[in-house]
Amino acid sequence: MSAGFLVHWVMASIIDPIRETTLGLFDRLAGYETATDCPAPSLSLLLDRVEDADLEPLLRDAAAIRSEFDAIIAAGAGVVAKRSELELGYAGLAQRTGHRTPVAMVQSLTGSTRTEAARQVKLGEAMGAADAATHGAIDASPDSSLVPEPDGAVSSVMRVVPWYEPLTRAVAEHRLKSEAVTPILRGLGEPTDTCSIDSLRAAADELLQDSVGVNADELGRRARMLRDRIDPEGVARRFTEHYEQRSWRFSRNESGMRTAWVQFDDESAAWIDAIVSSALSPRRGGPRFVDPDDVARAQQLVGDPRTNDQLVFDLLIDTLRAGSQADPSTIFGSRQPGVRVVIAHDQLASQTVTGQPDGTGFFEETGAAVPARLIRKQTCDAGTRTVLTDSGGNPLDVGRDQRLFTSTQRVALAIRDGGCEFPGCDRPPSFCEAHHINEWAKDGGGTDLADGILFCRHHHMLSHNNGWTVTRHGSAYRMIPPKNVDLEQRPIKLESKSALRVTWQDPAPTGTD
Repeated sequence: MSAGFLVHWVMASIIDPIRETTLGLFDRLAGYETATDCPAPSLSLLLDRVEDADLEPLLRDAAAIRSEFDAIIAAGAGVVAKRSELELGYAGLAQRTGHRTPVAMVQSLTGSTRTEAARQVKLGEAMGAADAATHGAIDASPDSSLVPEPDGAVSSVMRVVPWYEPLTRAVAEHRLKSEAVTPILRGLGEPTDTCSIDSLRAAADELLQDSVGVNADELGRRARMLRDRIDPEGVARRFTEHYEQRSWRFSRNESGMRTAWVQFDDESAAWIDAIVSSALSPRRGGPRFVDPDDVARAQQLVGDPRTNDQLVFDLLIDTLRAGSQADPSTIFGSRQPGVRVVIAHDQLASQTVTGQPDGTGFFEETGAAVPARLIRKQTCDAGTRTVLTDSGGNPLDVGRDQRLFTSTQRVALAIRDGGCEFPGCDRPPSFCEAHHINEWAKDGGGTDLADGILFCRHHHMLSHNNGWTVTRHGSAYRMIPPKNVDLEQRPIKLESKSALRVTWQDPAPTGTD
């Protein structure tokens, strides 16, 4: 195969998918325009005439094209950075064209924000490093660090394949959107003495196994969970670093108004989040209330003229005032707000050779990892609640004796599901309601945990009012859309968002209130 033909084949494999998708999109737009006797004066008015069934694939294809061009911009930004290295001085590309940095040049060319330009440059540099290390490789296995030349001879230059090469390769093979690479890189972090390059490469491969159709934010969240799982010592180190960096600084703005800037340690942040989340739940789409008094209070809050920011301010000030006026002999440790931490039983008992706890648990609400030493301390203040599960992490059931899930069952569902199970929804457990897969009244459904699932209020109502149903096969859950959404009613896999699920080995996770 000649070099010229090889280059042509490679470029065709890159360009043809972009050309095909782009031409198909514009052909459809032209078809929409000619289908009406009155041409639309603008694109938004044209699309306003498109049927619902056509709008979804149109947006999906447009997003695919944007992702392709995003990859082109990133690759070009990486080349700009390479040709603008510091040692080139004013001969560098960015400096020669009047830009102070490669980021400034990319921002000027694309008209994007500085943050977006910096993302493109960082991604482009990562793509360039991975491509340079793997170009012409005979042995392209993830463990290969010495890459042969195309003719089979080993290069005199040792080219180490970066650990993130699986990610950039997935972008090139259209298995991963380029915009998802940066959140994944941020989530997995950098190699350290407790997390090797091989571990990160394996984590990247694992993440890619189930990444199709998953948005960038969710992939970044999964990446953080993977890093916490493979680097428990890093969890403890980060927790300590955040604690040492906690601060509360006061200043004044230009009008003389008193202002503050706060950095929370992880435990304090969870406590603040719990207070705010509980107080604003009715406004933020939290679970509905049954008790009439609770309903009245929720309606009063919804109708309150204050903004959410003002409500949070007044709430925190009232909390500080109550604390400052309380009996100093009162032990508030037994009255902690609803911050729940969950940990598998074996992780709680795990310790180093010196007897120090080294397991990892998670805040139930956010999935953020915390070291076992914090959980042991919290058990002294608030005690524990044990949730027995089967080998798949599914809590035990209690049958059909009652219609509503008990508080203990809701704890178990929160630990198992980690929040609303609807794909793409980020509502935490405190904003969710327990849904009977088989309806209590209509289908004779039981209040069994295996047949219960967490949905936020919006998706719970969607299930009951719009014909969406949930099926269970063992411990796997699928959501079936109605025919007016998907004529073929193809099942949608529901994924747990619980950080603990990836570490479930022992059938007895423990939750602490």
